[in-house]
Amino acid sequence: MQSIFQNTIPLAAPANPFRSSLLADQTDTVREIHRRLKGAQRVLIATHEHPDGDAAGSSLALLHALRYAGKQVVAYIPDPAPDMLSFLPAFAQLTCDIPDPAQFDTVVVLDATYVARTHLAEALAQHPAVICIDHHYDNQGEGQLNLVVPEAAATAHILAVFFLETDVAITTDMATCLLTGIFTDTGSFMHDSTSPDILQLASFLMSRGARLSHIAHETYQKKELSALQIWGRALSRIMITPKGGAAVSVVTQRDLQECRATLDDLSGVVNMLNTLPDTSFALLLCEHVPGKIKGSLRSEPHKHTDVSAIAKALGGGGHKLAAGFEIEGRIIKQNGSWRIVSAASSGSS
Repeated sequence: MQSIFQNTIPLAAPANPFRSSLLADQTDTVREIHRRLKGAQRVLIATHEHPDGDAAGSSLALLHALRYAGKQVVAYIPDPAPDMLSFLPAFAQLTCDIPDPAQFDTVVVLDATYVARTHLAEALAQHPAVICIDHHYDNQGEGQLNLVVPEAAATAHILAVFFLETDVAITTDMATCLLTGIFTDTGSFMHDSTSPDILQLASFLMSRGARLSHIAHETYQKKELSALQIWGRALSRIMITPKGGAAVSVVTQRDLQECRATLDDLSGVVNMLNTLPDTSFALLLCEHVPGKIKGSLRSEPHKHTDVSAIAKALGGGGHKLAAGFEIEGRIIKQNGSWRIVSAASSGSS
């Protein structure tokens, strides 16, 4: 297959020791997506609200790839990406300015279970060339072309194999973005999705210049004072529900203000809650803006709880062991207990 990078990258692709069967049953889709991207001139990349490491890393990896190929590319994110990802090459190129998809001949939606999570659903419904690439098992397949691989550990995992299958040379910048997506979506290689295939791919990306130690430091080990303070409040409020044995904690908007913290500073708290033994799952609730509560859910294989079902019932989604949702309401303390009440009320549920 002639690559979209034909004669465009000064770095020659080395002999690739990594082989994966991840996309073996989607060869036709891979070829068609490659053909479409090769013929595209203006490409819009879009991902989901509250972008995480996989959303941002995948978007930037594809942005680098297409720009190397001489394409005009815009990478749109509905909400600002966490500051902890600012080390990613071209991070500043991620824009929250709402684009007009009609100005692009091709749109690639990454890591979004529903196109609506890009906040561009209405415009994309009218677009003739939408490509969806994702690893969520409940992806709706809303594009004209859909490369959905639930077996993948991350959307960055799919993109990395896609690049290799289509003979695209992976540069150091691309490798850094891809490994960040994989590392964060596998919980720093601790989730059950960490397979031998993933570790071999990570090794290959490191051979292309990605620095795993730097990625780990920036995404997990480096904490600002505001983050440690908000962690303290969340951990001091851990509750175990009498029914279901869930580990739950809450963070209010006032907490965020007093600690001068952001929603991003809470990254990792729900994973800590999930370490408690004899619990079925973990839930962190945070009122990050007035009247809006974000819920983060985690579980583990031996706990036998599908948290994506909980998230879906509340209008969210995700994976069986990691999911999220957003609901309207306020978090208040009433008679010694934490409660969620309607956004218009502070006293009734």
